[in-house]
Amino acid sequence: MPVQDCSKFDDFLSYVGEFGLYQKRLLMVMMLAAFLFGFTYCGHIFMVLVPDDHWCRIPELEALPKQQQLDLGIPKDKEGKFEKCVRYDVAFDKLNISKANENWPRKACDKGWVYDKVQVPYETIATEGNWVCNDKELVTYTSIIYFLGSVVGCLCFGYISDHCGRVWSLFLANSCALIGGCLSALCKDFWPFSATRFLVGMAHDNCFNPIFILTLENVGSKYRALISNVALALGFSLAIAILPWIPYYLRDWRHFALIMAVPVSVLVVMCLVIPESPSWLLSVGKIERGMKGLKKVARVNRKTLTDAEWLEIQMCFEINNANQQSAKTYNFLDLFKSCRRAAIILMLIANWSVVLVVYDAHVRIITSLGTNLFITFSLASLIEIPAGIVPLFLIDRVGRKPLTISALLLCGVFSFLAGILIVKWGITVAAVFARFFATVTYNVAQQWDVEILPTVVRGQGWAVINVLGHVGAVLSPFVVYTAHYYHSLPMFIIALISVIGTATVICLPETKGTYLPQTLEEAEKRWTLRCRNRKENEK
Repeated sequence: MPVQDCSKFDDFLSYVGEFGLYQKRLLMVMMLAAFLFGFTYCGHIFMVLVPDDHWCRIPELEALPKQQQLDLGIPKDKEGKFEKCVRYDVAFDKLNISKANENWPRKACDKGWVYDKVQVPYETIATEGNWVCNDKELVTYTSIIYFLGSVVGCLCFGYISDHCGRVWSLFLANSCALIGGCLSALCKDFWPFSATRFLVGMAHDNCFNPIFILTLENVGSKYRALISNVALALGFSLAIAILPWIPYYLRDWRHFALIMAVPVSVLVVMCLVIPESPSWLLSVGKIERGMKGLKKVARVNRKTLTDAEWLEIQMCFEINNANQQSAKTYNFLDLFKSCRRAAIILMLIANWSVVLVVYDAHVRIITSLGTNLFITFSLASLIEIPAGIVPLFLIDRVGRKPLTISALLLCGVFSFLAGILIVKWGITVAAVFARFFATVTYNVAQQWDVEILPTVVRGQGWAVINVLGHVGAVLSPFVVYTAHYYHSLPMFIIALISVIGTATVICLPETKGTYLPQTLEEAEKRWTLRCRNRKENEK
């Protein structure tokens, strides 16, 4: 059979089904993974919450109403707000005092703190350990350690994804989330808790990305936008919308930690029956297993092919495998073996870093806007549902690049507005709209990056992008922390990063209407480094 006849099998899904029952089953698993990813990602935020209103504990005044305790025992700062780390050094139990004197001596809190139960109606590990005042950085450090875990996880699970398979990577990542989450509930101090969050952090993204990649590799190009955006819009967004109310009603952060972790066991068990990606098997030279996978896809989708057609498909893959050396073991260094490859990968890394910093900062800062944090967090999370639906209608009409640039610019505009507004609910509305566009950017960028990378190094390539992107994302908790210096500074920083981020995508290749590249050679032909792609690149 002539080699040129094999070109008709480049899009082999048209023969076995592009979006049949097989792909719908994968979508259901992907939605479950997205839902549990929401718990893994945002659960940490509600374990380390500290109410904005807290003050020194003065045992002699605890019998008095809250306001009277504050008026009598806590001095005010220059802005007229009660101090959080200082109290009057007066023997209240020995003196009959009804009014505070600003000239009384002061001292740092020495009997612990009182936390406003209206703002956060349950104990967190941060309030149990009094991570405030001189120790207030500990909350930020736990988030940084979580992200450092994600860097290590991306390296490990990305390698596993391309060398052992997508399913093995999914299984091991979710096992980390399950074990780390359960151990978190047993911790009492900073270092043990941080160690368990590092383990959970290893599962960040990686508890979802393998099934995301597996599913995208095995659906037709016209269904990729539907698959990726529906799973995130419904699964992830609903999870983080209901998440704040779980600790709110449980009133126990340890039980909350267990509820975040234990359901992950369902996905861990499901990994025993999830089929490996036929596309990946074929791309790495495992032709026999890949053909079995394709036949299963066709059988489930009720597609019938003759024995001669199956033989022809297998022969084509064997020829392509021999010609393109697909059986060779590739690693992420192959992505940097030419200037064009290196330029594309560096742009993808820069863009993903911007997306992660902007998105994560908006997720975290929503809890410190001065409004009811549980209601605000849920509303901001629900806005991610339309943010997932918008790309569904636009991504294959206007393309990935115009949509990403527009969303980043609008995110910057609304972030800037949130920084200059004064009214609390005005700030909140602007922040929610900024979160909307940050989510659009996140959803589009994740799909776009996966589409650009070739199958033989898609797992590792995505891992490299994720690793270095998360190195940038480590800055996100610091961005939020700058509110201690000036309340609007985080929003201004986010706005600046968003606008700068548009420059990182201008020369990336558009993937609208194209099938996924299988080999590095095929991918490099498309990586033109042009601001506008030639029409003949589209399939």
